[in-house]
Amino acid sequence: VVYGQNMQQHFDERMIIEKHLRNVIANNELTLHYQPLIDLGKGEIWGFEALLRWNSPVLGFVSPLSFIKIAEDCRLIIPIGEWVLRTACRFMKDLHDKGYKRYSISVNISVVQLMLEDFADGVLSVLEDTGLSPEYLELEITESIFMESFEAISKKLKILRDKGIRIALDDFGTGYSSLSYLKELPITTLKIDKSFIDRIDAPDNMSLASSIVTIGHNMGLRVTAEGVETADQLAFLERTNCDKVQGYYISKPIPEPEVEGWIKKRVATNYKI
Repeated sequence: VVYGQNMQQHFDERMIIEKHLRNVIANNELTLHYQPLIDLGKGEIWGFEALLRWNSPVLGFVSPLSFIKIAEDCRLIIPIGEWVLRTACRFMKDLHDKGYKRYSISVNISVVQLMLEDFADGVLSVLEDTGLSPEYLELEITESIFMESFEAISKKLKILRDKGIRIALDDFGTGYSSLSYLKELPITTLKIDKSFIDRIDAPDNMSLASSIVTIGHNMGLRVTAEGVETADQLAFLERTNCDKVQGYYISKPIPEPEVEGWIKKRVATNYKI
């Protein structure tokens, strides 16, 4: 089949999304939600992951699974990604200034952003502009990023890591996982993919998740598990000495105006995991 009606429909939908994406920043259509990350060793809030949301006045709520890839293909992810990083860093600095504990912020980074020649300088500029100290920023990248240009990207990330910024390898275990290159990456954290946590009752998944934690610790890395949704999953991760967790069992992603209230409620009840 060279052409089918479903191809045209997919193309039309893609063009509509791309058209409306071009004005999302100017029209203030983007927001960030923040999902808490918990330090299992202390049972306390470690920080938050910034998650992008788009509510279009024309299209309604558009799933990130739909628009992120399109934004990458047409390079709109560059201004959008910069907006996300700046907004998240400013929000975290505001929390610090209000007297809250020194929480950290985790921000997802696209390969398109990382391929920019001045990517490292851009990140450092955002930190300088917002006043957030580097040690409170974590950048999340995926394994596939390193298939694009391993040496160039590693060099940029090493510059940032040496400045105190944490680098997390997201979705570990689902892509091009290789111990031979893992030790070469300038990362500080491994994130266990949700797919391992979802089926933690299966012996194979349980042993794999446990092995990832052990490998990470043996390499001097911190390990985070995402997608924690049940008490049994949390208990297993505690037994494996996983460092941080996030997921709906802790909290769903929280709209920015509600984050302070969530923190106050948790602190007031002296809630510990």
